[in-house]
Amino acid sequence: MKFKKSLMAAAAATLALAMGLAGCGSSSNDAETTADGKVKITMWHGFSEADGKTLQSIVDGFNKSQDKYEIDAQLQPWSTIGETMVTKVTSGDGPDFVTTGADNGQGWSLDGTFQCVSDFYDNKDNETDNYIENVVDQITFNVDGNEEKCAVPMGYAPTAVWYNTDMWQAAGLTDADIPQTWDQLLEVAKKLTKSDGSQYGIALADAGWAPFMKGNGTGLYTTDGKVSINSEENKAFLEKMRGFYKGGYTVPGMDDTAARESFESGQSAMVIVGPWEDQAATDKGINHDLFPVPDGSGSYTYPDGTKGSNIGSTGLYWWVTSQVGDSAKKDGIYEFFKYYNNHDNQVKWSLGSAYPPNNTTVTADELSERPLIAKISENTSKSFIGIAGLKGGFGDIAATLDTLTTNTTRTDDDIQSLLDEAQSKIQGYLDEYAEN
Repeated sequence: MKFKKSLMAAAAATLALAMGLAGCGSSSNDAETTADGKVKITMWHGFSEADGKTLQSIVDGFNKSQDKYEIDAQLQPWSTIGETMVTKVTSGDGPDFVTTGADNGQGWSLDGTFQCVSDFYDNKDNETDNYIENVVDQITFNVDGNEEKCAVPMGYAPTAVWYNTDMWQAAGLTDADIPQTWDQLLEVAKKLTKSDGSQYGIALADAGWAPFMKGNGTGLYTTDGKVSINSEENKAFLEKMRGFYKGGYTVPGMDDTAARESFESGQSAMVIVGPWEDQAATDKGINHDLFPVPDGSGSYTYPDGTKGSNIGSTGLYWWVTSQVGDSAKKDGIYEFFKYYNNHDNQVKWSLGSAYPPNNTTVTADELSERPLIAKISENTSKSFIGIAGLKGGFGDIAATLDTLTTNTTRTDDDIQSLLDEAQSKIQGYLDEYAEN
């Protein structure tokens, strides 16, 4: 999703003007109500399968639990939900709150599309102390010189290594062979590969490597915004991975979907993906288990000061759009946030969606119907959003990284030249979206 800074600034200015004009009318801040007098609140989300049914069930429960607010949950395509939301909010007829990732959320918080929700966290009655610290940290931004919490956890899902237990046992591997380092993971993949091409050790997509570049190298850019992709560490990691691909231990040229299909068809023994793989593998009759994506020896330092984590995440949050302001809708949205993330609803959400719970009071026993979801949730505190901390340009930087990694695995192009090109492009995007 590419938004030029000038367009985003213009949208923010238009929105600010519209909000300002709205404040001039005595009744313009009155919220729309339903026939029975409830304040109508519009939510946008992109969940279309079992997770969508579970979310709708929670929404229905909220609507029945009180007589002040009515949430209208509307399904939108993930591919366009952000772009459409920005356009609609600018004209004042967008959603009141929306679920999207923190990758774009920071830019939209800074440009005025989203309004931060620090006051929600300030109210202890909302039980935000039960939220996972690492998850909240990744939506805590510096806005106009102040540290603000700008979103509420919705669906935060760490990646894990899922493995075919039948293939694992057939290769003579035991729990003692579960890798503790990235290099050990590659060695295990080699042991799980059959030389006749009938079985690959791991289905590893060659795009979306932001967590791996951090865990095994210097990342794309540092937490203070300095480009770090063109380093000897990153070059060494890419050279290692080129050798791994050329060695035939993974199917070449796969994206995430193809990688999952390879694992679920029994072609590959392992895959790195989020918790939804549990149901997918079960449906395909694949006996499976998981272990954390092992650490690398990279020197990239995460915001919390740790190094080496290769555990990425799908980090979805609830964001309040600026058209809400301080209207009656805001209180209703906050009431829903509290309801959605309470203990019982997080048990319901996890069992129905496969996302780990956002509430730390949920126990493994309460998720016993889906023990692997409880197991993957142990990794949440070590998982990080791959491309984060940007004021804009997320899509451009992600595409630049994917070009680098796919050319590394699919071509014989000089890796140093590829890094030089990536460095130049990423620097350009960071400069483009830098504050004046």
